[in-house]
Amino acid sequence: MAPVKPGQVPTLKPGEGFVLVAVDTNIDLHQVRLNRDGKVWGDGTMSGLVSGQNYRLYVAPVGRYEWRELSLVYGLRYQLSSDKEFEFDVDAGAIAYPGDLVFRPTSYWRADIRRSNRGLAAINWLQRNHPAIYGQYALNYSGHYPDPFPAFYKGIAASQTPPPADAVTNTGTANTPKEPEKQEDAGAPWWRHSSIIATSLNPAGTLLVQQIRQASGKWNLDLIDLQNNSVVQLASADLPLDSLRWTSDQTLLVSVRLSDGTHRVTVVRMPMDTQGKRSFSTYQIPLRGKVLDQLPARPDNILFASYTRDNELMVHRMDVASKAAVDAFRPQFRERLNTGLKDDIWWLSDGDGRLRMGIVRRGEDHILVRRERDRFEDVMNLSDENDFDPIGLSSDASRIYALTDKGRTQRDLVEFDVASHTITRTIYSQPGTDVRAALFDELRNIIGVEYYRSGQLLTDYFQDADAAIAKRVAASFPGRAVELVERSRDGQNLILRVDSADMPPELYHLNVAQGRAAQVGELFPWLAGRTFAPTQTLRFTAPDGLKVEAFLTLPAGDAPRPLVVFPHGGPIGVADSLHFDPEVQFLASHGYAVLRVNFRGSEGYGRAFREAGHRNYGSGIENDIDAAITLAVSGHPIDSQRMCVVGSSYGGYSALVSAVRWPARFRCVVSIAGISDRLLFFTASDAARSEKGRQLAEKLMGNPNQDLATMRDASPLYRYDVLTTPVMLVHGKQDARVDFEHSRRMARMLALAGRPADEVYFDDEGHGFSSPANKTKAWEEISAFLDRMMRHQPSSAGL
Repeated sequence: MAPVKPGQVPTLKPGEGFVLVAVDTNIDLHQVRLNRDGKVWGDGTMSGLVSGQNYRLYVAPVGRYEWRELSLVYGLRYQLSSDKEFEFDVDAGAIAYPGDLVFRPTSYWRADIRRSNRGLAAINWLQRNHPAIYGQYALNYSGHYPDPFPAFYKGIAASQTPPPADAVTNTGTANTPKEPEKQEDAGAPWWRHSSIIATSLNPAGTLLVQQIRQASGKWNLDLIDLQNNSVVQLASADLPLDSLRWTSDQTLLVSVRLSDGTHRVTVVRMPMDTQGKRSFSTYQIPLRGKVLDQLPARPDNILFASYTRDNELMVHRMDVASKAAVDAFRPQFRERLNTGLKDDIWWLSDGDGRLRMGIVRRGEDHILVRRERDRFEDVMNLSDENDFDPIGLSSDASRIYALTDKGRTQRDLVEFDVASHTITRTIYSQPGTDVRAALFDELRNIIGVEYYRSGQLLTDYFQDADAAIAKRVAASFPGRAVELVERSRDGQNLILRVDSADMPPELYHLNVAQGRAAQVGELFPWLAGRTFAPTQTLRFTAPDGLKVEAFLTLPAGDAPRPLVVFPHGGPIGVADSLHFDPEVQFLASHGYAVLRVNFRGSEGYGRAFREAGHRNYGSGIENDIDAAITLAVSGHPIDSQRMCVVGSSYGGYSALVSAVRWPARFRCVVSIAGISDRLLFFTASDAARSEKGRQLAEKLMGNPNQDLATMRDASPLYRYDVLTTPVMLVHGKQDARVDFEHSRRMARMLALAGRPADEVYFDDEGHGFSSPANKTKAWEEISAFLDRMMRHQPSSAGL
């Protein structure tokens, strides 16, 4: 491989082509090696790569190539040659582009390494550094699927000079500044993370610990004595806790995930003397690792999982009842409990603490293996897309509890016999309704199920006593969703999460014997005192006869409200509900009605409804949204002349598609981390980085190798010429699910058409917002854009 310097235009010999190698890294790298046709010695090496984007152009012999090895400046090496996902072809007389090699370390020893197709960014670099080569040769993406965009773009923009870089980052809309009146929401608390991020009730139901997020950036661990309603701060930490587990009524295990990906466990002992005075002591488990399981039959004994220097899993039984016992813990590899399996990564134990099920990694698959004394038997491949979701193990480990809709009309709760490899019992089934989750007691017995009906979370309990309690609870919180969070050993003390579309979530402690419920926490206390808009359920029949539900949130007021259509992401297996949604209420607080639709493909309505969404992206799904809009406008005080559509992920794609299909209906479109090119999703998404992931994507979206024309026509990117509705694009540049390349391409084509999009990009965000400050910034810009496009002054409703 011969490097090509900027300005050089080498003449290709027969059997030669160009290859554009791109590496995206957030730390400096020593080198990346490439090989051709499986040769041991390298055909090309990129050295001295710096944090950021690195490009090199080479002349190379045709053939099959692979990224072979990536090495860091301190000597650590990652071997890539055994993974066929890093292979690509170089063809004669063209520029091969195999996508960016993206490197993101997740700890000192581990990293996320993937390929992502960023063809427009590659074109930008070629036009700036090798314009003559780019003008003379075709750029071809070399991967599992074709990418028609480089040829499409070249045919339209051959004479255009690209900008020197992507649009402005973290500075708001590049094309239309935010109007002054929108500054009122600066620093508003809508986008703060919830204050309570973890809770745990001790088995006796007398003590509750809560991890509280502080405005200072620290995390406090508070202990609530439910008998006398006192609160004690146990600790304050700079890192969030990974888990909270009680090993007895008086012993708590606190796990923290460290920056290198390992875990540290601290024991908190809080015994009470005969005078009722509680004392506290803490001590760390000296070895880094995780709690695999606590043993209810043996208080203060746990199964502890740690790793050797060679990253081999070790499981040992451990006594945590005293500091002396913990200090004496010296796990030996030869004494580990998890013997007999190679490449085991985790284990499940029975009620007596015996390891009975191992999870083994084989290639890219994860296999569940049954252990019976010294014999091992494969039970199932957990990586298969087989409509079977294991959720629990019986106390004797003879049965697996699972959710499945295989051969059924909805997702049911079933019991799977491990020995016979068959489903032996359907525990719960409700026609046309998917079970969401099962509820277990401390001894791993199933006590009930949760499911959604018309957006409302409901619970069915199997025992009459539990059902009677649930009925009383529901009567105490009419119209609210009540979710069981924690339950004491005897079932007489419950921690409940209560919320609704117009009430932020709160935590309650219910003492069954006393019949008394007391609040023990608010997840969004800064929203207290506000009035929120109510939500109503709309029901209609789609043109093809499918029954669909939607949710309409209407703020107070007499005049017809402008409408924001707000399609959810996913789209398969995801659904909107009547839980509190800050985004919906934020929009309603500015006077907008908000319409959400559980279109075909949404979760909760049975298998046929979910499968009706397959390969209906941009068509049947949007037909359902169209029907919901018609119903909402016809029967409610909505101004049909003032409507915009806003969505995230698939919702962003739906927003763009809707504007293409109905160009005169909407005043504006906001796509947040949205897909603009359905074909690009297959070459620039972590969801399609493996063979199994690609098979699932083909099942849901179509196969680009077979359905190229159809998928291209259903991609807003290739319909940019009819996308005349004003567009805002919001995206994080670290998005691994929907690569930033989607917005880069969409923005470029709209700019070429003379209708530049408003662009709000963030260097440090992925698929969604991790930073409240960034989310605040994004929604300030979105709100200003909506108000400007709707020609609507902000309402004081709900503020």
